[in-house]
Amino acid sequence: MSDITDALEILINQGRYFEARAKAASWLGDSSPIRSKQLYALALSKCGVPEAAMQYLEPLYKQFPDDPETAGILGGIYKEIFIKTKDQRFAVLSKDTYLKNFNATKSYYTGINAATMSAVSGQAKQGQLIASEVIALLNDKQHDFWELATLAESYLISKDRIKAKEYYLRVRNLITTDWGKINSIYNQLWLLNHYVAVPNELLNIFKPPVIAAFIGHMIDHPNRTQSRFPASIENAIKEALTSSITSLNAKIGYCSLACGGDILFAEAMAETGGEVNIFLPFEQSDFIETSIRFAGDQWVERFDRLVKKFPVTFVTHEPYDQFNDLFVLQTGIIFGAAVMRSAVNHTKPHLFTLMSSLDSQRKVGGTRDTSKLWPYPENITNINPDNFSTSLRSNNQQTLQEYADNRKYKDRPVCYILLADFPNTSPTEKESFWKSAQSKMEMQSPLPLGLIWNGEAILVACKSLEGVTDICRILFDIVSRFQKKDNIRISLHVGPVFVEMEEESIGKKIEGNAVKILQEIHHYSTPGEVYASSQFALEMALAINQYSIDYGGKFFTEGMNNSQEIFRIGFAK
Repeated sequence: MSDITDALEILINQGRYFEARAKAASWLGDSSPIRSKQLYALALSKCGVPEAAMQYLEPLYKQFPDDPETAGILGGIYKEIFIKTKDQRFAVLSKDTYLKNFNATKSYYTGINAATMSAVSGQAKQGQLIASEVIALLNDKQHDFWELATLAESYLISKDRIKAKEYYLRVRNLITTDWGKINSIYNQLWLLNHYVAVPNELLNIFKPPVIAAFIGHMIDHPNRTQSRFPASIENAIKEALTSSITSLNAKIGYCSLACGGDILFAEAMAETGGEVNIFLPFEQSDFIETSIRFAGDQWVERFDRLVKKFPVTFVTHEPYDQFNDLFVLQTGIIFGAAVMRSAVNHTKPHLFTLMSSLDSQRKVGGTRDTSKLWPYPENITNINPDNFSTSLRSNNQQTLQEYADNRKYKDRPVCYILLADFPNTSPTEKESFWKSAQSKMEMQSPLPLGLIWNGEAILVACKSLEGVTDICRILFDIVSRFQKKDNIRISLHVGPVFVEMEEESIGKKIEGNAVKILQEIHHYSTPGEVYASSQFALEMALAINQYSIDYGGKFFTEGMNNSQEIFRIGFAK
């Protein structure tokens, strides 16, 4: 195997699809090994553009029709396009590609896919015959997870419910709390249930766990003038959280890790056997000093235990510097992560809040205000600390907005930022695009905070996600009128940026680490598409059914502390 192929295999296995696609595009030539070309197509598909992968791989498949890897990847691409578009032609193409390979190789992998896609494409009897062949191939052998799952699915398609149940139970007992495999089986059953009668009992066996997000109060600060969450009721709150989590059967949680409600929720999820996903709004040392240490060293120790046990995602790697809008950004991203994870399982997530009656009466600020970002108001459980405390309360009405107005600096707001350029176009065309875009963007209300054109690319900073997505539509409308849709590429990110404060928006400086991350994303973006950072995409997920959001992979670059995930964005028509 060539060095190029080895490098592509490593990148794809690490989920670094964008890097694999970019490197393969620069390395590949007519004489490149077939495996490198297969991996390039796979990387394209995993980046969220299966249509481009199909166009690339189909000629290779015609050249090597009997190659099992090419057939397997192409069949999977057709299947992915069918699930995405519901176009039956792709279901038939997928079935035919898998079946041709199965007839030639007798691979149970292509066989079960051929059987399933036969059922999906309206050829149930053919699916049953193929499933019977797969069963004959796998019977009387020692079975690993995928072989057991294949047998279970084969018996289901063959309408042998007793055997299907037997094997699905064996699969379920084998994977216990491996949520990834549970979701994989459930999603396949969910798809099949549209074309084959799947017993509810089987769907219930693999029913995905409830996914929950949490926001709520910290332990009262020693200087706090109103009692909201005194340390004396900590155990009672923990018991209430544990009871609610157990009653709902929540097994996957998303939260921050401030002292008080956040840490208690994370501990309760862990103690009930759940998975915890932690988000921090800025660099860890600042977060500890801002949101934990005042409550005592024991809270810092509990924080340390949790971050060592569970994955931590940083919304930014910036310092705090008294910018409270980073906390609001964090909440939106936590909510979006729970929503997006649930959407994969065709379920709705649940929100737990820890909110006092006093806070719930506020018109601005506090947990009540941020809970409005939650898109499923019917799926909220609140635990009221007032029910566990008899402490007297004063009438301190200072809000998050007032805190934000009193911050030390005013030139580093959280902004939604866009970078667009026009590859493969002449300087004259670029200038025409810019002039058309400029006139439309300056009519927006509110105006962008910053808008820069350097002759090659447009950089825009807005205070709202909607402001940036409106600009996306403006830009695509302009290039479409010039019949140049594929000659624009757009990248999106959200984070704190330094914006030069002037009255006029044109020509402002827009700088900071968030801009550098946006530029890195843009390096991997492709013409005709919109790609966004995970931070931006997760906030988009809160606007239910307004956008399509497809995972595109991740990349690593020198100087960045962590990998950056990217998503391909589509706009509902």
